Amino acid sequence: MKKFLLAGVAFAALTGSAVAADLARPAYAPPPPVYSWTGLYWGVNIGYSWGQAKDEVSLLGVGTFSESQKVNGAVQSGYNYQFGQWVWGWETDIQASGQKGGTTLQVSALPLTTLTTDHKLTWFGTARSRLGVLWSPNVLLYGTAGVAYGTVKDTATLTAPGASVTGTFKDVKAGWTAGAGVEGAIGGGWSARLEYLYIDLGKTEQTLATPALGQVISETRRFTDNIVRVGFNYKWGGGY
Repeated sequence: MKKFLLAGVAFAALTGSAVAADLARPAYAPPPPVYSWTGLYWGVNIGYSWGQAKDEVSLLGVGTFSESQKVNGAVQSGYNYQFGQWVWGWETDIQASGQKGGTTLQVSALPLTTLTTDHKLTWFGTARSRLGVLWSPNVLLYGTAGVAYGTVKDTATLTAPGASVTGTFKDVKAGWTAGAGVEGAIGGGWSARLEYLYIDLGKTEQTLATPALGQVISETRRFTDNIVRVGFNYKWGGGY
């Protein structure tokens, strides 16, 4: 009888210790979900740009001038595909622009004659591929390159005593763009980014015929731009 009693006490002690140990263990918490970059997204951005227009004008040599202007709001959309630590994607955007600049040059070959130039970039867009590496599951470092296009408007006015002639060029020009950026997931399917782009829209050409002055002036202008912008994207279906 004593043997059965001692066995019962020992069993109760062991089971009590096991239950106490189980109660002492911290409750299991599943790991937080990992953000997935794969999916369709769209968003908005705003930024600032500084550009340069280089004029090559016959009779005048070469003139270069720069300008800075706020780039107005834009919309963008794209698709990302994540494979391991890498993210590849495609993005397109279109953006309004308030960028403009101009200068006045003295025509040394013609006394009292000036050439006044003015140029504007009214809007532009890009279509780019992106390739990046994850600094952490929620932070993406990437490079980007592709096609750029936009409406460029150039006006040149040649003014002399008793005579003035103006030539205007306006067209959609296409070129190339490249840049880099950093993007971070901020929750709820949203991400924020900081991005730099360099844009080259190529050359524009126009000719000013001035019968009163007996001259023909040809102007070639190359337009390049630097853009820094911040943006916010929302990924379809959230980020997890």
